[in-house]
Amino acid sequence: MVRFFSRRLVTMLLALLFISTFTFFGMKVIPGGPFDSEKQLPPAIQKNIEEKYGLNDPLLKQYTDYLSGVIKGDLGPSFKYPNRSVNDIIKESFPVSAVLGCVAILLALSVGLCLGVLSALKQNQWQDYLAVIIATLGFSVPSFVLAALLQYVFAYKLGWVLPAMWGTWQQTILPAVSLAALPTATITRLMRSNMLEVLQEDYIRTARAKGLKNRVIIYRHAIRNALMPVVTYLGPMVASIFTGSFVVETIFAIPGLGRYFVNSVFNRDYTLIMGLTIFYSIFLMTMNLLVDLSYAVIDPRVKLTGKKE
Repeated sequence: MVRFFSRRLVTMLLALLFISTFTFFGMKVIPGGPFDSEKQLPPAIQKNIEEKYGLNDPLLKQYTDYLSGVIKGDLGPSFKYPNRSVNDIIKESFPVSAVLGCVAILLALSVGLCLGVLSALKQNQWQDYLAVIIATLGFSVPSFVLAALLQYVFAYKLGWVLPAMWGTWQQTILPAVSLAALPTATITRLMRSNMLEVLQEDYIRTARAKGLKNRVIIYRHAIRNALMPVVTYLGPMVASIFTGSFVVETIFAIPGLGRYFVNSVFNRDYTLIMGLTIFYSIFLMTMNLLVDLSYAVIDPRVKLTGKKE
């Protein structure tokens, strides 16, 4: 256990160092700056601004100063949001993105697992064909296209919900469905294929020969063993939903981190771009660690070393 966590911690720290370094120098290589605008600033004002934020320091000093701040948990000030730090922006906006992401994840898991199991149990029947059609649509339609279609149909045509903004549970439905479409399709396909494979295993035949009820066989044996690939997909699924929320949050005018990330790219807000990248990297690596730990819960044979007894 201690060895496992030690290795993972070292790996995460090295990954964060690489991500921080790559993002920092990548921002510096791209032409332009956060204070470039159509109206040319007077040289004196430009110099004062660069001195305030340390932009006139040597590149290596800027890098070491930023890295030391990251180690202390200080992601620096935002260049485009006066008197606001990157930490403040994350504290204010991430809870909104977290609520939207959690709803989308729960929706993808519940619908995807149900459709996958039903499709496997009703193979080559209309339920199977319906699940395959839904999964195909989820793979084919991008989240931003689906978001626009949902807005047009349910907001403008039917008038059931508001087309944008945030504040009530009704306003989470359309963006959550937009984000959950692709993960739902993936989980459906994974669960269907693995359920079909598990149902052909010898221990399933043995359980049936013992006279166990079909419901007990499905819920206690088949589904549990078919879940392993789905659990493996949880890490990339979280990444897909939270990165997909950048565009979806902008379409639905949701005050989450996605809006700030998109605006920071257009505004060349170096510290905000780097801070959000580091924050999401830490979040995703933590989720992958939790996924690895969940293996031992689902399958007792799996040890934290990645081996089976």
